[in-house]
Amino acid sequence: MTIPPHKKALSWNVLEKCLVRFHKMPQSRAKQESDDLRARIESPLANNLIKAGLNPKGYNPDIFYHAEPFDVACDIVGNRLDVRGYSSEYERILNRYGW
Repeated sequence: MTIPPHKKALSWNVLEKCLVRFHKMPQSRAKQESDDLRARIESPLANNLIKAGLNPKGYNPDIFYHAEPFDVACDIVGNRLDVRGYSSEYERILNRYGW
């Protein structure tokens, strides 16, 4: 199933907010981390390696957009937080972006 571009954009917005809110990352760095990951996820090279049966380092573009942005943010910073401790704030972020 192809994810519409506007839904992809919402996912990146939520990811950035999670980096800032839950991991105290400066907004400019959160944007850069998000942009860097997006470039890797959506690169033609990553897609071609997947199709060739190889597994490039990082997320599979076919399943990436089904991951929770909260978990992706934790992966980026290498700090696995328990979402239960942040569920109210995370829900507010998700609702803000129509997730």
